[in-house]
Order: sequence, then C-alpha cells, then structure tokens
Amino acid sequence: MGLVNLHTGEVLRMLVFDTKKKSASAFETSLHDNINILAGELPAGLQLAGVGIGVSGFVFENGTVDSTYGFLEFMEDYPLAAIIEKKHQIFCRIDNDARLVALGEAVYGIGKDYERVLMLTLGTGVGVGGVVGQALDGRLPFAHMAGHMKVATSDVTCYCGKTGCLEALVSASGITALAARVYDQQNLSESPGDCEQIFNAALAGHKPAVDIINQVTAYLRSGIANYINIYAPDVIILGGGVAKGLKNRLASLHEPGLLGPYKGYHTKIVLSELEEQAGILGAALLFKP
Repeated sequence: MGLVNLHTGEVLRMLVFDTKKKSASAFETSLHDNINILAGELPAGLQLAGVGIGVSGFVFENGTVDSTYGFLEFMEDYPLAAIIEKKHQIFCRIDNDARLVALGEAVYGIGKDYERVLMLTLGTGVGVGGVVGQALDGRLPFAHMAGHMKVATSDVTCYCGKTGCLEALVSASGITALAARVYDQQNLSESPGDCEQIFNAALAGHKPAVDIINQVTAYLRSGIANYINIYAPDVIILGGGVAKGLKNRLASLHEPGLLGPYKGYHTKIVLSELEEQAGILGAALLFKP
C-alpha cells in the first residue's frame, strides 16, 4: 500500500504487510488500519482523492470482486469498494492487479515512451496487462487471463483446469515443480531449493538448474511469440520476482524471424523499472483526471 502524489508520480510512503487470506473481517481490519496510517501521513495542503485497489481476479464496474479463483477464500461476489467507502467515507476504485501494474509502468516507468505496452507479471502466477496511449485498453478487459494460454504439450495441470498453460509452467510454483521433477528424474539427492536458489544455481553453471531455466525460457518464449501476434506491443515489460531471474536471458525471449503482426514490426523486451511500486502507482492512476 502506498501514498501517491499523482502530479509527480512519487510514492511518498509505502507499507508492506501480509494479506489476510482466510477471514474477511481480518482482511478488512488490516486494510482499514493501514489506510488510516497513510491518511494520517498526508502532507499539509494535499487531499486524498480516493483509495485505488488492485485485485488478483475479475472486478465488476461497481467495485465488486467476482472471484480471486480461491486465492482469497472469502472474496467471491465481494463488494470491496462499497466496504471501503462506507468505512472511510472516501471514493474507492478497483481493477485487476495485473492491469494496474501495466498502467503504472506505462505511465511512470520504462513504458512511458511507448504507445502500446504489454506487461507480464511473473510471480505467483502470470498476470497480463495491456495499455494503449497510457490508458488501460478497454478492448482487453480480461487480458489478465492470458497467462492461461496453452504453450506446451504437458501433463502439468493448472488450477484453471488446463494442462500446459503458461502460468503453470513459468510461475514461481511452476518453476519449483519443474525443478522437483528434474531432480527426481536425475536421481539427485539434494533439494533444488526455491525459485531464487534455482536461478542462482543456473547462473553458477549447475547443469540441472541450467536445464530447468532453459526449459522455462523456452516456455516463456512461446508465450511471448503468441502475445506479439495477438497484441502487437511496442514494448513488452517483464515484472515480478521471476522476471528478475531472467535478466540475462532477455535477448533469448524473442525470435524476430517469426511472423510478425505487420510489415516492419519490431518490439523490445525489458525489465520493470518500478518493480513493487508499479501496482501502487497503477491503482492511484484510477483517480487521475
């Protein structure tokens, strides 16, 4: 959560706290307490425009969360905006978190000089957001679900019900699951560790880890090739914890020789500049005039 000056794009103060996932009352109390902390630190002469929130799921225009696919057990047909507005007597606007990360990066980050921005947030899942002309692309309200594109013949089942979808293969949990299978197949006694440890082992030249990250790179390259033909972005921004591990592999994530959307088309693949602040800035931008 952050306090944002929309005129400058500056995050004046940021709080990091655990999301209460099991109980609506615990979630709401935590949210309310932290909103009050930030509201109390508002610089003199400034007013709060509202509270913007990014949610990992479908959001209706009235600020009701349709579903978070089970990640927050109580958040089904959940009137989050109304709850915030009643408690704090302030406007609240909500959108999908991946879309807001893309918006923040497109307006204030590395995407600000591009017309068409596609953002892939690689972390606990694969979030996708599209921005055109520094505004959320209204034609793509459900682009955040594009992480569930099938990119491989695989027996790995995603929570969405499909097998071989990108999210199940290149998310942090997908990478650790792949590592466990590789280590088991090669009869390796040591643990592959978490996602960060796997990337570090690959950088150090540990062959099983190199094989794992090569496979993850191939999966992501297939997904990016499909996104290019669907969205024709001028720039593709990678964010999230997994993206940091791919810093030295950006050049291998795009194959310019493949069929492009149109003649003379080209794109760039870059890493997020704003990192954790992108979603905060995107949520604040829901209130930009």
